[in-house]
Amino acid sequence: MSRTDAIASARQPQASSRWLCDHERMRPSFHLPLVCLAAGVLVAGCDSPTQPELPAIGTFAVAEETFRVELRTQAQLDAARAARVGSGPQIPNGRIVAGTGVNTGWSWHLEDVEFADVTIELCDGRPSDVEREGTSYGGGRYCPWGAVIVAIDGPR
Repeated sequence: MSRTDAIASARQPQASSRWLCDHERMRPSFHLPLVCLAAGVLVAGCDSPTQPELPAIGTFAVAEETFRVELRTQAQLDAARAARVGSGPQIPNGRIVAGTGVNTGWSWHLEDVEFADVTIELCDGRPSDVEREGTSYGGGRYCPWGAVIVAIDGPR
């Protein structure tokens, strides 16, 4: 074999290398739809609303006791955040319901929680007062005047 024939023969692909080249040439076209699909999912994810922060858990301190409340609505969460930094109504006010819920350590929890500037004295007290008297405490509502929100955790 002459030198020219050897060079020409080396430049011509072998059958196995031709298959490899064809396979590699097809790989980008095979993966391109997958890449486009993944990019589309990522871009669509950027336009979607942020993850919900609800429900969140508000922890309140009253004297030397604490209780926890589930914040189910954005309005409740916003009011709790405002109360935590000292703006807006500060007194949690909710309907007493039997069962622990998120209020671990107690046999009751609050529902329909709002924040108030002023409440009647009848529903003021400590969590242990509610524990002792049950759901009839404060006419069925608990609104501790001295409550301070010490944490907001969430979402659950």
